[in-house]
This record gives sequence, C-alpha cells and structure tokens, in this order.
Amino acid sequence: MPYIAEIPGDFITLGVDGYVLNTGEMHLLSGFFSNVQETTDDISATNEGGTGSIAEEGETVTVPTGSGDIEGEYLGPVTLSSAAVGISVGTGFNLASLSVTLNDVQGHVIYDQSSNTAYIISDQDLADDRLGATVTGSVLGIPLVSVDLPLSEVIDGLGLAPAGDFVQDVLDTAVFTLSEGPGDLELGVTCFTRGTLIRTQRGDVPVEALQVGDLVVTRDNGLQELRWIGSVKLGRRRLDDNPNLRPVRIKAGALGTSVPSSDLVVSPQHRVLVRSKVAQRMFGTDEVLAAAKQLLHADGIDIATDMEEVEYFHMLFDRHEVVVSNGAETESLYTGSEALKSVGKAARAEIFALFPELKEADYAPAGARELLSGRQARKLAMRHVQNNKPFVH
Repeated sequence: MPYIAEIPGDFITLGVDGYVLNTGEMHLLSGFFSNVQETTDDISATNEGGTGSIAEEGETVTVPTGSGDIEGEYLGPVTLSSAAVGISVGTGFNLASLSVTLNDVQGHVIYDQSSNTAYIISDQDLADDRLGATVTGSVLGIPLVSVDLPLSEVIDGLGLAPAGDFVQDVLDTAVFTLSEGPGDLELGVTCFTRGTLIRTQRGDVPVEALQVGDLVVTRDNGLQELRWIGSVKLGRRRLDDNPNLRPVRIKAGALGTSVPSSDLVVSPQHRVLVRSKVAQRMFGTDEVLAAAKQLLHADGIDIATDMEEVEYFHMLFDRHEVVVSNGAETESLYTGSEALKSVGKAARAEIFALFPELKEADYAPAGARELLSGRQARKLAMRHVQNNKPFVH
C-alpha cells in the first residue's frame, strides 16, 4: 500500500517553466517527513501514466487518504538520499564512532500550489520508525559490520541513549539531496532542432531561417502563416544536469519508407504523426500524434546522447497544425496550458499578446489529431515493434 507524506517546501522552486523540483541540498533527518498517511492504489491523474510514472509531469494528481483527497501537480519521480553523518561519543558514554546514512527513499512528488505544500508518494513507509538507516563504525571498540536499523532506533538500538540529545542533534545535520528519478522532471515542449527542414511555400527551409509571416505547408489547412517562432539554447551542462531534455533522433526511414527523408532531431515531447492500421485498431482512427520519446523501443529512434548542446525552436500558427519536417509529418506548438509553461515567461507574454484567449481558464485548444497519453503512445509503439509494422504506411 502506498504512503504519502509532506516534505519541506524548500525542495520546490518556481522556475521559468513552472514549479519544478529543486535538486539542491537541505538539512534535517528526524521528522523529515510529516503527516504520513496511508493511501491506496487508486491514485488518479488527468491522463494515466505508465511504467516508472504515476502520471505525466504537469498533470493534476488526486491521492485518496483517510482524511480526504490530496490533490497537486505531479512534478516527477525522485530519489531522496542523505549524506553520511559521522557520530563520535566519547568519555562518559558508551564509546562509539559511527557513520549513519538514511537508506534511499524512492517515490513521486506532487505540489499543491493553493496550500504551498509538497508531498512525496512512496511504496515505502515514511514514518521515522519504519525508515531504514545503515550504520557502520564501532561501539565499545567493537566494529559494526553495516547494521540496518529503523531511523528511530539508531540511538536506543546502539546503546547511545545516555547521549541521545547529542546524537539526535548530530543526526539532524544530515544533508539531504533530492535527485531526479528515472522519468522526466520538467514537462517538455514541442521543439524542432536547428537545421530541421520545414516545408514552406518556397521549398524546404531550415527552421532557424523561418520568420513570422512565412507561409508553411500544413497537412490539413494548406499554406498557413507562421504567427510566432521562438528558440532556446541548452548547453552541455544543462543537458548533463537534465538528461530528460536531450533530444530524440529519428533516423531516416525509422517511421516508414523514406520517412523521415533524413535524420530528424526533435525534443522528447515533440509529437510525430503515426498513420497505421495498428492505430486504427487501438484508437478508432488511423492517424494519431505520439511523443517522440514514447517511440524509443523502435529501431532507429534513440536519445541523441552525442549532442553536447542543442537549440530548440517552437513554431506557432493560428491553430495546432501538422507540418512536414525532414519529410516526416509532425506537430506545431500545441497551446495547452502545460505546454505554454515550458516556453518561458517572456515567450508566454508574446504568445498571449497574439492569442489573448489562451489566458482564459476554460480555454481548451483542439489538437490536430488525437494526442496520445504517454501510456497510450508506448503501447502503440510496442504493438508496432512486436508486429514489425511501420509507424507510417
């Protein structure tokens, strides 16, 4: 049964892309988790997530507890670790020289903006008397061979009660680090990379050469005027610190015969058009849009780990469109609220000036095709791989 507990709000930062996890350090060992409650497996999200994730980042998650539902924005899977704390207790007490490390806690973080409260959801019991700690060192000169104890029993279990207050004070200097889990930390956005060829009225044009007012070929609405284009550069350090932001490379022909016509490199969340009988059987339509990162099981689609830096470009039209990029059909920027968080404050201001209706709370932009959730897209990809079928027929 999962557990949910409050965690110090210092781990949440309001950045240009919305609320994100702060992967810095902070102190306090005992009582780190407060208001620990049991929950159930009936955790729900606006779109159901998949392996390694209870939801897609940025979605609203509802967690049932005995005292009522807890609701918040899903920020991602995490691992909570602590640095080792050295404890030396000398004359007057049982002589001890110890190193105490809290065993890693893995879970998922949600954030309730209205109450400014952060929570961690974990399959591990988060109460102090259930959290494990690994202790090494010696007591009374006798070496310990890596003892595992509940955190609450470190003092009494090792005979350190006479120095309890001192030991607890030392334990409370533990340095905690919250690191990204195996899933995405930040919600991605629809981006092309520098050099991507976009089909326009005047032929294929590198995305970085496009300007507002250019007429771009779209699948559904012919030539459409480009209303806004923005870009962001990510250097080596940013990519090393946030590997989830690394682009996905779709090699020539990986989606179908000569699709794309040359290697296509896009952001992980950039959706590509899948047109197949498999999609028809699964979703009742033969054309759907799936995020590039969900197609990684297929041959020829991989994370571009060789790129030391990347420049992402966002293209916006009057509506969500399907455009041609390196010969493959992919989406333009989708103006959903979560996607807009990812373009930065200044870019949002420009977009809102062009499309003020986007600021309305009940505005729901229409997708050019059905937008698959992470789980749906992964299932679709696996079905294609298992049956050796192309994504585009």
